[in-house]
Amino acid sequence: MDNRIKKYFYQTFACVFLLCGSAAHAVQPRVYQLGDSGAIAPHVNLEFGNDSNPLRANEGSGESTFFRLEPTVSYLVRRRNNELELRFEGDYYQYFEEYCQAQAPAVVRPGDCLQGSPTFDKASYFDLDFSLNGSLEISSRLRARLELSQEIQHQPLGTGQSTNRGVLDALTTPDAWNDRRARAELAYGASQARGEVRVGLTILDRDFESDLDVITLDERSIAPDVRLLYRIGTRTQLFAGLSSSEVRGGNSASERDVTRQIIGAEFDASAITSGSVSISNETEDFLDDNRRDLQFLGVNVELTWQPRRFSTVTINASRESERGLFQDDIGISTRFAVDWEYFWRERFSTRVGLRLENNEDTDIFSDASEDSDTEDDDITLRLQGNYNVRRWVDVGGFLEIDSRDGQGEGRDFDRNVIGVTVNGTF
Repeated sequence: MDNRIKKYFYQTFACVFLLCGSAAHAVQPRVYQLGDSGAIAPHVNLEFGNDSNPLRANEGSGESTFFRLEPTVSYLVRRRNNELELRFEGDYYQYFEEYCQAQAPAVVRPGDCLQGSPTFDKASYFDLDFSLNGSLEISSRLRARLELSQEIQHQPLGTGQSTNRGVLDALTTPDAWNDRRARAELAYGASQARGEVRVGLTILDRDFESDLDVITLDERSIAPDVRLLYRIGTRTQLFAGLSSSEVRGGNSASERDVTRQIIGAEFDASAITSGSVSISNETEDFLDDNRRDLQFLGVNVELTWQPRRFSTVTINASRESERGLFQDDIGISTRFAVDWEYFWRERFSTRVGLRLENNEDTDIFSDASEDSDTEDDDITLRLQGNYNVRRWVDVGGFLEIDSRDGQGEGRDFDRNVIGVTVNGTF
């Protein structure tokens, strides 16, 4: 492989890792070459601090110190126009204090603190994400892509869909799930051609986990889709698509057919502005006649604005349905987030992030009114500063203020988190 190509390849890999990694914003990952065509880039982020309200509850949640570890490793092989990437992401979150609810719940559940204080392990979690992404150029017009992933995820305590029972009925039990996802896609169209067609198939198997004695909530879905893309000039690409999914599982009450029509555009308007915008019409048709079908307008917006070389503003907005833990916990989540990163000097940078979220519980029983009267409004503000000690190591500190205006005073909460961070590559 030519040295110039190698240099470009590894610089590109480092840039992609920098943009995709959740913690690697200030530190550029060190890329190690393995042989003539492979490279590996490890990264780790550490956090240590104090959380004023770990349970995200109106009462009964004392403050606690915490420790967070986020390791990430990517391995990429590229030969001509073919690529293979293996990626691992971890998120280990550990609280150190014990806790006990202020009042015993009306319904006794495993893990509830009725007398004494069990170890504070219900709010701690360890998320894992393994993925394999490969692309193959069959010809100058035909390309194939394969994506495989397995995610073990936990929902932090006190978050999730609104319900009259409150936070998925689980102040002491985080909502956990195991996702196994496979996607195959074929794309037809020359790289410089105006038009392109993409046909794909996604298979998702989700296993819910809970300490509650409830019916098994495992879900499986198969979703074929097709997307048409048309390029306007060199900076804008329009697209339209259609997808259909059959969601089946142990909870027959929530089995449904999901259809989605989407239109949108991807653009690179100038050297400082880029992004994508899409609007979709989504319908969830429940097979159970006692359930009311759900139809809503989905939105997804991603914008990046870089008015200066040392200043970047990122905006994200979305509106989508979200699955809760119980059979009637399906609702609409509307999110808006803006993030501003500014490099004051070569080694010192700051980040300001604001996130707004509205969760509206949707009653899917057939005799329900069209509008739900149960919803939450969350707001999170995060201030962070980083100092580049060495080329591969950053240290910093952050303050996060989190607040919810819930359905009823019992769901309101305020939460402050303060801590220090260390992130870098090996």
